[in-house]
Parts: sequence; C-alpha cells; structure tokens
Amino acid sequence: MQKLKLLANPGSLLIIVLALASVGYAADPPAATGTIDLKAAGEDTLFRAQNYVYEPAGRRDPFKSLVQKKGEGSGVTDVSTLDVSNMTLTGIIWGPSGRLALINDTQGVGYIIKPGDQVIGGKVFAITDSSVVFEQGDPGSTVKFVVPLTESKSKGSKRK
Repeated sequence: MQKLKLLANPGSLLIIVLALASVGYAADPPAATGTIDLKAAGEDTLFRAQNYVYEPAGRRDPFKSLVQKKGEGSGVTDVSTLDVSNMTLTGIIWGPSGRLALINDTQGVGYIIKPGDQVIGGKVFAITDSSVVFEQGDPGSTVKFVVPLTESKSKGSKRK
C-alpha cells in the first residue's frame, strides 16, 4: 500500500521524472575523432581567406580563339601582290567615306582596293563610276592606265 501512496503523491512523481530525465543530459558526448576544436583553433583562423594570384606565364590567352584560319580562305589578302595587267574590275561601291573597287585576279580571287593602294606595276590613282585609274611609272614620267568595269555575264538556264 505504501507503494501506491508514493505514486499517488504528485510531488514525488515529478521528482522521479526529473531525475530520470537529467541523467541523459548530465554527461557530455564524446568528441569524434578527426574533428577540430574551434575554441582551441582560435576565432581568427576560422574565416581567414587564402590569397590567389593568377600566373599567366606559359598558358594560352583564354580570350583568343582556339580555331585559327590559315592559308586559303583566311580572309587576309594583300593587294600589293596584284598585277595591274592581270585584273578585272567587277564592281564599284561608294559611300560617305569614299569609293572602293572590287577586282578579281586571273585565278578568280576577289580583292577590295581603294585610292592610294600599291599594286605590282603601279598604284591606284582614282576610282570613277565605271573604272579604276592606275598610275604607273616614276614621279617625273607617269602613265595613267584605266581598267573599265566589266559587265557580268549571267549564265541563266534557257527555257524551251
């Protein structure tokens, strides 16, 4: 009977529950192996950043294209290798900045020339609406050579 009286008393029941609950919180959990004690390491090392400096020596330029055009079709042309006697004028374009002439060499390669460009056998003296005028010779005795605009021959199919 005394056991029932002890359990019937709410004060003693509360003390027993609190005593059992505090047993689980009394002991610190064991520290895991391989962990760092942050208090022992110090707060100043917790947020320290590592400085990084890029060294470009021996590395390629990251902004340069990996695909390089070389040889035929590269878009780089040198009009100084053109010969005045072996070119045909295929077009003339003009705008606020002046006139440009579209010419082809004997192999069909197109070039764009402007007044003042040097070519083999002379230099571009002027570009008119229908021709290009080249100047040949020495400064004392110059000869003007005119290359007229050629009409394009369209090769359309004939219908029957």
